[in-house]
Amino acid sequence: MIINENLEKNLLNLQQNIDLITKNNSLTDLQIESFLMSFERARYNILAEIKLYNQNVEYEYEKIKTIDNEYKADFNDGILKIYVPEVLPSYKNLKTQKTHTHKRILLNVAECTKKFNNLFENEIFIYIKIFDKILGWDVDNKYIKPIADALVMSKVIQDDNMTKMSYCVKGEFSENPHTEIYVCKSENVISNLENLCTKKCSILH
Repeated sequence: MIINENLEKNLLNLQQNIDLITKNNSLTDLQIESFLMSFERARYNILAEIKLYNQNVEYEYEKIKTIDNEYKADFNDGILKIYVPEVLPSYKNLKTQKTHTHKRILLNVAECTKKFNNLFENEIFIYIKIFDKILGWDVDNKYIKPIADALVMSKVIQDDNMTKMSYCVKGEFSENPHTEIYVCKSENVISNLENLCTKKCSILH
């Protein structure tokens, strides 16, 4: 691979930031936060440069494999399954991750699902399973917005407003952190959930 000027600049900046952090024995929270922001920005830029390089090489074997290549989507039995090879960012980390992590996940999901554009016209249901290598983490802390935004961008769904989309999220422990997304028509899912809740929660009537 020929390292172009932009990639070299990003690699050197990342190296300098890592050196500053590893050689500092008394880091403040602000310095750590600043480093994480720089790291996410560098990761996004480096992956973007590699993707651009892959588009311009002549032979398949010359392409460089990255985490972006692991994003997958498949449609079977009325369900669109999407595999995201990383964990969605947490709300508490949005300050350091949102701009770059959010954008990268959004663009990758949109890219791998674009072949399924116009797949759903009516209301859809999204089931999101997040696997993280942490015990007892809070599932409500995860930022799921990149998923819905990506599906709208790739035109898999028409919109993500209340008349077109509903969703639920489940968290699990795994040695292999990743996210699985299942998209289907909401009619059967919602009706079954409403029937179940009505039977179990009769006190509300």
